[in-house]
Amino acid sequence: MHDQSATTSTIKRSSRFRGVSRHRWTGRFEAHLWDKGSWNATQKKKGKQVYLGAYNEEEAAARAYDLAAIKYWGPTTFTNFPISNYEKEIQIMQNVTKEEYLASIRRKSNGFSRGVSKYRGVARHHHNGSWEARIGRDFGNRYLYLGTYSKACTRHFLKYN
Repeated sequence: MHDQSATTSTIKRSSRFRGVSRHRWTGRFEAHLWDKGSWNATQKKKGKQVYLGAYNEEEAAARAYDLAAIKYWGPTTFTNFPISNYEKEIQIMQNVTKEEYLASIRRKSNGFSRGVSKYRGVARHHHNGSWEARIGRDFGNRYLYLGTYSKACTRHFLKYN
């Protein structure tokens, strides 16, 4: 027999929008895109998942997916919302590379700097409660790890952010 109480306390992970799922622990909505044209060297196969950020609102994650999909595959691709909603953004994305535009989408996400720190690039480590400092990168890894500290107000990180 299925336990109903266990179901009501868990977070629904799927979304009604294409390219959006809900994170199991944070409850935020994450946007992802599947890039079929790239080579995944780690798994030695074609295609990789492209992370677009974590958002508090499901619709914001769906818009992030739409914008990335338009940049990848053009304005005739399937989107969650009407393409006419993105006329201004389509003009902007014409002047930047795919990597630059994806980085700008990620920077607008709520998950860009996770944790409760008021400092950019500083987040509370989820295992031990210490503070972790990192810098986001456009290519390769999502961030460059700088270290773990007992206080969030480490002054030398402020000049880089």
